[in-house]
Amino acid sequence: MATIDNLMRRTARSGECLEFTGHICKAGYGLVWHEGKNRLAHRVSFELHNAPIMEKQDVMHSCDNRKCINPAHLSLGSRLDNIRDMISKGRARRAVGNKPANTKATPEIVAKIRSRFKPYSRTDGSLALAREFGLAQGTVWAIVAGRTWK
Repeated sequence: MATIDNLMRRTARSGECLEFTGHICKAGYGLVWHEGKNRLAHRVSFELHNAPIMEKQDVMHSCDNRKCINPAHLSLGSRLDNIRDMISKGRARRAVGNKPANTKATPEIVAKIRSRFKPYSRTDGSLALAREFGLAQGTVWAIVAGRTWK
């Protein structure tokens, strides 16, 4: 079980933050063995310095540093509070302009696909259009069928 001393021995000061130097997960948060399982280091730090965390509560970072376990930078909030904090600080990933963030198609490409599509055509069939515009064939089918880009 992690203790405050055990946790603090695995930190490095970075400005105001106490960055966890142990194992860091893919999401960028520190992981520590506590109460029989791997837990997020910032949550363990909050619990050890303050009080137990209730179910469905998030531990939020005022510093926005995922590795930070400084109790002065941690506070409790709901998932909605955490999302609002993320949006207010400009850290939300969102679509830019008129298309989703992960799409290659644009309204112009969609219009060209819909106007040119001819089933079974070597030059204007779904496979040819997909190759021309750098899309998956299924994406072309979804555009033509109106399941996407309505």
